[in-house]
Amino acid sequence: MMSMKKDLIWSLAAGIIAGIFLRPVVQNLGLKLPYLNILLFLILPVASTAWIFLIKKLFPAKVSIFQFAKFAVTGGLNASIDFGVLNILIILSGISEGFYFSLYKALSFIIANLNSYFWNKRWTFEGRSQLQAREYLKFLVVSLGGLVINVGVASAVVNLIEPQFGFSPAVWANFGALAASLAGLLWNFVGYKFIVFAGSKVR
Repeated sequence: MMSMKKDLIWSLAAGIIAGIFLRPVVQNLGLKLPYLNILLFLILPVASTAWIFLIKKLFPAKVSIFQFAKFAVTGGLNASIDFGVLNILIILSGISEGFYFSLYKALSFIIANLNSYFWNKRWTFEGRSQLQAREYLKFLVVSLGGLVINVGVASAVVNLIEPQFGFSPAVWANFGALAASLAGLLWNFVGYKFIVFAGSKVR
């Protein structure tokens, strides 16, 4: 029971934080969504919590499935931080392509990645609470691979492919970031589960 309560609290927190960082994304894209605050700060947290509750109930003995469910919530949170920081930098500078876009994307990835380490260690794979040099080195190596994939895909989409379907540069920049996040998803899960947090406790 305590474990379920803990998981629901973590998933609720992830949804709330994700909503905060998605706000500047919506602003930069100029989206006029009805009931935006309700969507970001009520429906999103409730949906992430309901997802964890449902998977826990449907697959109580399937550790890997539940870990992937938590990884998906953590990944959504990381992506929202990645997109949020990127769009804040674009809003502040007015630059959404070229060298500075790649620099912004690298910075947003690094910030999201630090968040990823904390959430994956403490919640998804439930590692030991103390920071360990060897574990962090493994995390860093896997993350650098993710950084190359993430920034590489985003930069290729934005700087090498002309915006399609009449998308504005700001929308195309976010499309590039989305493609990059999807490209790195499988890499990160496999690397974190089987390399970084392989010794974490099993529930």
